Amino acid sequence: MKKLLILLLCIPLCIPAQTTQKVLIIGIDGCRADALKLANTPTIDDLISNGMYSPDALNDDITISGPGWSAILCGVWSDKHLSVDNSFVGTDYFNYPSLFKRIEDFDSNLNTISICHWDPINDYIVQNHADVKLNVSSDLDVSNEAISYISSNDPDCMFLHFDDVDLNGHTYGFSPNVTQYLSAIEGVDAYISPIIQTISQRPNYNNEDWLILITSDHGGVGTSHGGTSIKHQNVMVIVSGNNITQEIIQKDSSMIFDSVYNCLADTVELQFDGIDDYVHIPSNPIYNFGTNQDFTIECRVRTNTIGDVAIICDKDWLSGNNAGFVFSFKYPAGPEWKVNIGDGTNRSDINTGGLIADNQWHTLSVSFDRDGYMKMYEDGFLLDSADISYVGDITTNSGLLFGTDINQNYAYKGSIAEVRIWNSLIDEQNIQTWHCNILNNTHPNYNNLIGYWKLNEGGNTNQVIDYSPNNNNGSISGAIWYLPDSTWTYDYSNTPRIVDICVTALNHLCVTIDSSWQLDGVSLIPDCIGTIIDEKNEEPKGLIKITDVLGRVIKATNNHSLFYIYNDGTVEKRIIID
Repeated sequence: MKKLLILLLCIPLCIPAQTTQKVLIIGIDGCRADALKLANTPTIDDLISNGMYSPDALNDDITISGPGWSAILCGVWSDKHLSVDNSFVGTDYFNYPSLFKRIEDFDSNLNTISICHWDPINDYIVQNHADVKLNVSSDLDVSNEAISYISSNDPDCMFLHFDDVDLNGHTYGFSPNVTQYLSAIEGVDAYISPIIQTISQRPNYNNEDWLILITSDHGGVGTSHGGTSIKHQNVMVIVSGNNITQEIIQKDSSMIFDSVYNCLADTVELQFDGIDDYVHIPSNPIYNFGTNQDFTIECRVRTNTIGDVAIICDKDWLSGNNAGFVFSFKYPAGPEWKVNIGDGTNRSDINTGGLIADNQWHTLSVSFDRDGYMKMYEDGFLLDSADISYVGDITTNSGLLFGTDINQNYAYKGSIAEVRIWNSLIDEQNIQTWHCNILNNTHPNYNNLIGYWKLNEGGNTNQVIDYSPNNNNGSISGAIWYLPDSTWTYDYSNTPRIVDICVTALNHLCVTIDSSWQLDGVSLIPDCIGTIIDEKNEEPKGLIKITDVLGRVIKATNNHSLFYIYNDGTVEKRIIID
């Protein structure tokens, strides 16, 4: 009888160096994702290139710092943590604590630290659950303290809160068009840079698996936040690490067609969002109409929204007495459209325009006879007139604004096109003839044309062309081009939420997440094995392949050294002797 001798040796598939999971969470208060995109942020850009990035992440709950940072650190929305403002009254951090409490309960040996430029985060949300809590007075202090701690300690989870971006937003405006706001974002990037360098210089860095998460609590509009619009809700989420798949997660978009008719047959429209979009035409002496210069202004609009807005103007619309002109709606919110002219003391108004907020195109025309009357026309037909002979110097030297006033406080929602400015009076016949015809040099007053912006350029351009002989081109801020007779809708259902930050951090640290915690977030990275209770069933051990000593896949055979490779990462070395 033959005898079989089986030698069995179990070895791991590979023997990697032991790695330690580390998490760094960076919070940039009040940072709009569209502003981050425009800012010069080389450090953050490098982190984006090494992981997952979403410029369309949301805080779709309460866009205030207290609820926002509670959602980020606790992984639940305000209906659970009960923070609804910055007072922190009536909150429930006992049942829905921060990730620091979850880490503490999981393994008290893990080293945690929270460094904040806004004290309430530590005082109310983190509480005493981080091993180290530091409240500091500047973003520079946040950076310096983080560098010091990383250099002299062994942190497992760090949270850093930077506040300068939010402070500049409240002072100067939350907008990618505000220089001070962009500069603050760039400043935070400069503070983050030495932190990342310090991490990479740690003596044991090669055996550490750092996950870096960056997000914000809210966006903003004007100098405030707390609203429900996308520009209040939209933030970025960055998940960066050596084992993170590079990916950009963006919102889905779709186009809905309607039956809007445009007699000029333009191929695109310039759409204003009613929040902070506008077009600026640079100041030029030709628009200084002084005390006696006659002029005519025309434009085409399409909107379904009324309000106290500035459709086209060159003035501060806080008061109709202020110098300049404006097309708007009858105060306070229509429904009729109006025209106003003022000299700083005196004003004249016509409030009897038609009901133009019907989502159809309308041509608005007003002629200004400086020693007589201004006349209002809609779609070529005379509606009303008003005496302006007593109105003095209307010069503002502010240039022209489409979609807002010169202080960007009265935002219009809708489309604007075919803006024409003449340094002469256009009579009723020609206004009617040309209100819906493509303008050319056969117009009797063509030589008096001092500004002509079709607003139909489209593409990726941020410039609007002046087709008059003056060539005074303008710049677009925020407003977008889109195909006529259609509207874009956006679906954010596939993008991250700020509550995902907490869950992702816990997952990376292999903290066991209990379903009873009722976390609202989801992990943005693959699950750490065994971290999610009741969500994973153990798979039976299965053979993947058999190889020889050279790694060639073969069938089982006797009298040779063979390697049996299994799906759990183990390898058995077998020798079957016949």
